[in-house]
Amino acid sequence: MDSTNNLSTPQPTGNAVIWAIDPVHSRIRFDARYLLLSAVSGWFNDFEGTVVAGPDNFNDSRIRLAIYTSSVNTGNEERDKHLRSADFFDAIHHPVIGFHSTSVVQSGPELQVTGLISIRDIQREQYFTATWLGTLPDPMGNQKAGFTLDLVLNRKDFNISWNQAFDRSGILLSDEIHLHADLQLLRLSSNPA
Repeated sequence: MDSTNNLSTPQPTGNAVIWAIDPVHSRIRFDARYLLLSAVSGWFNDFEGTVVAGPDNFNDSRIRLAIYTSSVNTGNEERDKHLRSADFFDAIHHPVIGFHSTSVVQSGPELQVTGLISIRDIQREQYFTATWLGTLPDPMGNQKAGFTLDLVLNRKDFNISWNQAFDRSGILLSDEIHLHADLQLLRLSSNPA
């Protein structure tokens, strides 16, 4: 969806504060069950995102995230090529996993986030809880905010249905994908009233 992939830095209005994901200090990881016995983990090396929030908290903030599918990395070159292929992410035709929030409600450190996620041009509403770990200046005086979140996606909801059956009832990969993100945001600017 076009609006998800447009990550030009938004202009703050009123007392809004702009935050951007610091990719050096952030990680987006996923796990899938292999043979339904053990988890195989991977991560994305290339992603970006912005959060437009109020001056004092993240209630009612606007979140945009783009994850670049060609950057998938599981530590195995052949598996990574397969994940980039049309069987999975189809990175040539669908280079971006996009997300933008439609509602963010903060209660203490917990943020209840609702938004639209787009994978392979299939858009679904997604709900998850993010935990705000705090806001601090780094050693260079930059203001940083930390978040962690977990969610579960069914890959078949996004037309990622490749699998392999064996031994009558066994399957190679689980449908459920567990996503975990540790995100550090860098405060870019604000527009005081």
